[in-house]
Amino acid sequence: MIETYMMSVSLHLGFVKILLVLLVLHLGLVFIGDTAKFGYIKRLMYFLPTYYIFMAFIFFTGILNLAILHFEMSFSIWIMIVCWVALIPFGAIGFKRLKAVRLNKEFGKFKKFMAIKIFCEIAIVGFGTFIGIVL
Repeated sequence: MIETYMMSVSLHLGFVKILLVLLVLHLGLVFIGDTAKFGYIKRLMYFLPTYYIFMAFIFFTGILNLAILHFEMSFSIWIMIVCWVALIPFGAIGFKRLKAVRLNKEFGKFKKFMAIKIFCEIAIVGFGTFIGIVL
């Protein structure tokens, strides 16, 4: 049983690390490239499913860890859940802004918003990971 738990925890942390790398990649995709071309928006839209798949992997391995722990909730688990749930509205708002920028072509505002959004997401993921490891 302990081997299963240790493997699940390592998978969970691995997916979190991949999510952090994807967030940095997302930041790069926002600022690299010609915004005048339709490919800029298309590239960002094609990237988002990968990001959400890894969020789902984190959710699944977190639930698996909870099941192994017999759903005994601790403070650190609650913090990680709150951090994960907080990422969902950030993603929804970002996608809404991405759809809006197709019409209004205000790429400067969009890039500034996305930079703030992605840095907030990195902070949330980092904070949740730090609390999960320390506590």
